[in-house]
Parts: sequence; structure tokens; C-alpha cells
Amino acid sequence: MKKLIRFLSIAICLILVVGVFAACKPAPKEDIEIDDEGNIRPSDKVSNVEFWFYGDTVEEEVFQSLVDSFNKANEGVIKVSLITKSSNNYEDAVRQALSGSKLDVFYVGDSGYKSYAEAGLLLDITDYMATSKVYDVNTMWDTVVTRYKYDVNTKLSNTETGRYYGVPKDIGPTVIFYNETHFKQAGVTVLSVAAEDLDKFNAGAADARGNTKAQLGITGTVKEKGFFYDNGKMFFNNQVPMSWEETNELAKIVQTEQRKTNDVAYGYFTEWWFNYGWTVGGDCIEYIPTTDPNYNGGYYDFTLMDGTKNYIVADDVTEGVTVNGVKYNAGEIIEYKDKLGLTSVPTAGADYSKEISAEVLQLKEQDKLNELPSQREAFTEFVCLGSKEGQLVDEFDGVQYKGYGITPSPSSIGTDAGKTNEFVYGNISMLVDGRWNVTNFREQMTDEWDVAPLPMYKEYDAEGNITVHGVEAGHSGSVGLCINKNSQVPTAAWKFIEYIGGTEGQTLQAEAGFAIPLQKDLANSEVFLQSDKDPKNSIVFVRAAEIQQAGDWWYLSDKKWIDDWAGVLNGDVRNGEKTMTEFFNSYEYESTFEKLLSYTQVFGA
Repeated sequence: MKKLIRFLSIAICLILVVGVFAACKPAPKEDIEIDDEGNIRPSDKVSNVEFWFYGDTVEEEVFQSLVDSFNKANEGVIKVSLITKSSNNYEDAVRQALSGSKLDVFYVGDSGYKSYAEAGLLLDITDYMATSKVYDVNTMWDTVVTRYKYDVNTKLSNTETGRYYGVPKDIGPTVIFYNETHFKQAGVTVLSVAAEDLDKFNAGAADARGNTKAQLGITGTVKEKGFFYDNGKMFFNNQVPMSWEETNELAKIVQTEQRKTNDVAYGYFTEWWFNYGWTVGGDCIEYIPTTDPNYNGGYYDFTLMDGTKNYIVADDVTEGVTVNGVKYNAGEIIEYKDKLGLTSVPTAGADYSKEISAEVLQLKEQDKLNELPSQREAFTEFVCLGSKEGQLVDEFDGVQYKGYGITPSPSSIGTDAGKTNEFVYGNISMLVDGRWNVTNFREQMTDEWDVAPLPMYKEYDAEGNITVHGVEAGHSGSVGLCINKNSQVPTAAWKFIEYIGGTEGQTLQAEAGFAIPLQKDLANSEVFLQSDKDPKNSIVFVRAAEIQQAGDWWYLSDKKWIDDWAGVLNGDVRNGEKTMTEFFNSYEYESTFEKLLSYTQVFGA
């Protein structure tokens, strides 16, 4: 996220000093020799690399194949041993093993990566990457590579001073998985046309499924809508994001049809608020610059319920605008501190002006900026999804927000596996989830299914043309491959990581269906798209990988600032036992402000 990577320096906690020092120690003596072309020179000894793995049966088969292939190619020089571990206690086992040198290559999720790096547990592999002939980050998705470039001293991501203590094994964008059989039963016809191809489609060309407007029974002009009506019939375009209202309406229609035979059917389910907040420029924390000497240039404010409107540069403002000294182009949302006109505040944690700046209001009057909902409105929209129909969710600015009743409650879903099973069993018609579930759905789904983009904020005129919109947004998951700083075979370990991240390793993972290749050109090929298999609309994953970012668990070095309020949100609030206002006034919510201050505090100041 642009605003996060531009944050000013923040303090280093004293407890991490030893860890940071350890991370800067020189690597052990080279265990294998590499020539100028990056090839491994023959050796009279074998470097044994221990790789700790977790994953389902399909992924284990793929990685065993990768290990076998790598070992055969490097016989007599490197031998990798795949050690399968349970995913349930993987992190605990890894942290315990990192005190020794036996464990060499292992997984670190993006949520814990910064913590590992700051504690000095990971080998700095930046120089390996810089000289690699195989692992070229310039060919990969910026949205995933940048989350592993980190400065443990300044606590900044993706800066020139950042180093790589790991590299992505994969990227898993989130999309809507939908049950097409349910759509058909509800009388909804699916078409597949990208926004940039609508003019051709309206002129008579076929969609991605080979159907023309006439064949689909469409008589009018197809607009940039995800769900729409034409001549009394309902249609769903699986390549165009639905608006919030379209998502709710379609979910209700399909849910009503399924409830005729299934009392526990729901039209939609998502456990993540990210795409709702991010599509309008909102977020759960914002960085506020300060001159307070007790803080290293700035501090974080908790803005999950921020009520100030957001603003986006209108599409026809080709010259862009300047706000608070920052240049914004057409289609870009004005960042938090700029819409408020903040340069710095004198005291960290003190109240500061939450009024939209006169500069922004003037640009809005000139029709150069369009107004978007606030973060609070977006977050409330998310909560309304699962609240019982008609139940009061929140009330502010004279407006009552009530539940839609289109998603099951978290308590009824249970574990992560719960939502997956509910989709497979036909109890959920649209599920927001990641690419990692494709292999599971291919094996278990008996109904027709496919994927579509996440919802985004849009407003339309009477003819169905977009008048105001947010941006496409969502989060992607990722797991990094790291090397134990105590490894006695670091170069051999890197060569294995390089192989996994290279074309051959990424091809094998993509062919199995559970991963998107790190290389953009490979992701846009049949190696990944697999047009002869479900989901047929895999191009949606590719587009999502281009724009989706890490979840809020990645923002700071740990999740202590998240755990308490998220527990209340995903428990009492989303289960309908507390209103948003009660959540807003809860100890768990209010205490988050103080917790966030500790992340940038200068100790001893």
C-alpha cells in the first residue's frame, strides 16, 4: 500500500537490538561454489539441505516432485530432504528449531515475516537475489515481492534501504467463487466479457465463452455492471466487479431460490472487510506525522471507524490535481493525511482536525474530485452482510443501517474449513476466498462453478453508466521462503529456493492448480489459465494479483494491536450480539489507540 511504504522511520524496540545485530552477522563460509553464470561447480562433498514443508496431499506431491527433480539435477553436490510438518503447529516448531542449524529452508507467512526479520532469525538473501540468473523479481508481481523487502532498522517496507530476508513462494489473490448451478436455478444467465471488450461485444462479438448477445438473449446495451437486468431477464458478467448493491441483490435472489429446498442456504459469504474499505480509500490505521520528540516522526491512529468522507480524482481530470503538496492522477484516491491537510501535529495521540481541508472541498466544487463513502460507512456495509435482515447494525449522521441477512454468521461457519465445506455442500452460493482452494473445489464440487472479481464501490446514472466509482481492491495471501541464519549450507539452500521460484518450480505448482506463478508472463499463459479446467475464468486471479495487497496483519511487526478488537468484531458484532456503536465504545476498540502508539515510541526519550 502506497501510504504504508512511505511511512517515516520508527523506533527500534530494545528487545530486538540483539536480533537485528544477529541478522547483520556475515553468512557462514560458502558451502558450494557458483560460477559466473550461476551454475553450481562440481564438488567432492554433498551439501544436505533440510526443507520443512506443510501442505495438503496435492501440494506435498508437487513439492516432493520438485525436490526429486532438483536433487537429480544436482546429484553429488546438493541433496534436499523434504520434512513434512503439521500446519497446526508449524510456526512453533520452526521457531524452536531456528536456534540450531539443522533446519535450513522453511515457510514464513507474510503476517509473521517482519517479526522473524526483526528478531534476527532469517538470513539476509539480498545479495543472492541480486546475482541470480533464475530468480528475477523484475518479472514478478510487485504486490507480492515488495512485502518481503524490509528495513529492520527503520521498519519501512519496500525502500531503497530494504533487504530481503525471504522471497515469495506464491501469491494467492482473493476472488468470488460462485455456484453457477444456483445462478441458473434462480434464472440468472452468466456472460463473460471484460470491461475493455464491452464495445466489441455490444457490436456483435462473442464473449469469452463463445456466446454473442443474441445467443444470450440480450437486447439492450451491456454496461459495465456485474449484475444487471435486460428485458426482464437477469444477467451476471463474471469479468466485471459488482457494486455493493448488485452484490446484495444477486445474493438475495439466489438465496431466496435456494431456500425453497434448503433452509440453511445463503447467497454470499466473506470474512474480510478489506475490499470494502480499500475500494473507497479507507483503512484501519493511518500514519500521522508529528513533531512530538517522544515519537520518531509519526504515529499510527486507529481509523477503522473513521467517519470522514473519501475523495477520488475524477476520470476526466487528465491533468490530475495537487492536494497538500502531493500530486494525484485521475482515478487515484486522496490519502488520509492529505484530505485533512495534515503536515504534522504537535503531540502524538492528541486530537487533530478531522475536518476535510478547504483545498479538497474546493476541488470537489470544481468537479475535479468525486466524493466516496467514509471508512466507517464501508466497514458498516461489511457488517450488514451477515447481520439478520432488518436488525439495527449502526446509526450515525441520522442514518440507520440494518442487516441484509445474506451471509451466515461466523459462529455458524466455525473454522476456515467450514466456509469451504459450506460452498462445496451448496449452502453458500458466492464465497470470497483465495486461489488455494481451487484444487479442493476441483475434486469435490458437483455443481457448476467459476470465479468473478470482488465487489467494488460504484454509482450509476439512470442509463446504467458509472458516475462515481472507487478502485478495485482486495487482499492476497502469500507465504515466503526463508533460510535459517544459522544454516551451514546457505548457498545450497538458496539454490533450492531459486529453483522453486524459477520457471520450472512455478510451472509445476501452477499446473497443480493451487498457485499463481510469480512470473507475470507465465501467469498469463495456459500453464496457469488452464482454460480446459474449472475455473474457466482464471484470468480474474491474474487481474487480482496485479492490484491486491497484504492484509492488515502485515502492516506492523506483530498483530497485538489487532487481536482484541478483531475478536469482538468477528464474535459479538458479526454474530449480531453487539451494534457497531457498542463496538466503537468497547474497551477492546478504545484500547487499540494506546497500543498503536507503542509501535513508534522512542524509548528513553
